[in-house]
Amino acid sequence: MVKILSDLLSHLARKATTVSRFGNACVVTTSVIRSMKRALECEPIEVRTRRTIPVIGDSKVFVGRDLLSSIASELTPANGIRASKFVIVSDANVWPLYGKTILAGFAALPNMTIHDVASSAAKAEANSQAFSFADACGNCGDQPIGSNDDGQLVLTYQIPSGEGSKCRAVKDEIEDFMLAHRCNRDTCMIALGGGVVGDLVGFVAATFMRGVPFVQVPTSSTGMIDSSVGGKTAINVPAGKNLIGAFHQPIAVYADMDCLATLGRRELVEGIAEAIKMGVIRMPSLFELLERHPERVMALDPELIEQVIYDSIRGKAEVVALDEKEGGLRSTLNWGHTIGHAVEALKSPEMMHGECVSVGCVAEAEVAMRLGRPDQQLDASKIARITACFASYGLPVHVPRGLPIEMLMKKMALDKKNRGTTIRCTVVTDIGISLEQPQPCPKDIMEAVMAESMAEGLKHPEWVPHKGNHGVAAAGGQMAK
Repeated sequence: MVKILSDLLSHLARKATTVSRFGNACVVTTSVIRSMKRALECEPIEVRTRRTIPVIGDSKVFVGRDLLSSIASELTPANGIRASKFVIVSDANVWPLYGKTILAGFAALPNMTIHDVASSAAKAEANSQAFSFADACGNCGDQPIGSNDDGQLVLTYQIPSGEGSKCRAVKDEIEDFMLAHRCNRDTCMIALGGGVVGDLVGFVAATFMRGVPFVQVPTSSTGMIDSSVGGKTAINVPAGKNLIGAFHQPIAVYADMDCLATLGRRELVEGIAEAIKMGVIRMPSLFELLERHPERVMALDPELIEQVIYDSIRGKAEVVALDEKEGGLRSTLNWGHTIGHAVEALKSPEMMHGECVSVGCVAEAEVAMRLGRPDQQLDASKIARITACFASYGLPVHVPRGLPIEMLMKKMALDKKNRGTTIRCTVVTDIGISLEQPQPCPKDIMEAVMAESMAEGLKHPEWVPHKGNHGVAAAGGQMAK
């Protein structure tokens, strides 16, 4: 584009020189055009763009680059947010990377008071005993921090990173912190982090004062592609993952592609598992794109990775708009999660969520084929393609060796899609097509598929994850009991 414009200006410069011989009729002089040409050649035009995806009601997702710096200026009454206080919750890994950028946006606004108590919470993380961020208020004399009478207040709050923070105790501590600082219904919460932070903050927002608005700022690929979109919020409990929660739509989601650059390959491909899932259940073109270009996607090719994120979010948003409360269609988004969540409950912290979903998707594709439905087009060759696609991103495709089948079945008995004692799964009938309602899956088929998957895995070298930038913190304390 720059070259085309430069060539055009060269042509105009020649024409302007000719015109100037006949008088002053040429408004744009040769010198001006040449200056414009030099500017184009030396300083390429940088166009800041973002795309907007409507979800449901006023909820929207913004996808683009350099979004974080503009968030504060957009959280205004004109955009449906009337808040006297903003509570930003992040974790120990994310806050040092992006906290200053978010706070700088608020600091630039008039009548804004910022109280950064993240350091108080960080001290608690270092404590080997049970931590209480409510104690952070003791560090400021148990006195609530106030703003000017006509101003707004920003409070920050930091939790330990990892799935272990997505629990009742940390939810209580955030709520106690907000109550100590006299947060009311005119409070807006901001979740800055991955899926753990988003799920946890969303659940706090859903229940605090019977519901306050919140904004999702996902910084992980999993957060962008899946957990930040659609209003599902939850915490984990010993019985399983995401069993206590609520539907609460974020006012806005900011998916900033620049955040992906700080992820290790392991953290990146964990989210790509959810994108592959979306391609298989609903968007065959997305699956084919991911199938063709694993190395470019993992290298964060700018155009390609943004398209993957955008299409994945768009696919989920379309489903949520049709079925917000998971009456049927939305359950298709749980493909791979019946077995995946069971594996995660037993293998955390060694395996991340998306890695467990990858295992679940491959196994549940095999389950679908064995159901023998008359509309089933998913044959062995297509299952091989699905398996190869996950594997090309370094994701696991076999049920981990050594897991007791009876324990996996016990975890699946609490799956939210079940009816009574019947285990139900999302059934894929072809690449890009899935049934709108989860289907009963006989236990003997589930057990056989998992046992055979485990046995097949023993024929290959044991799966080793990509190197990540951050240690995988335990969820086991909550789920693997």
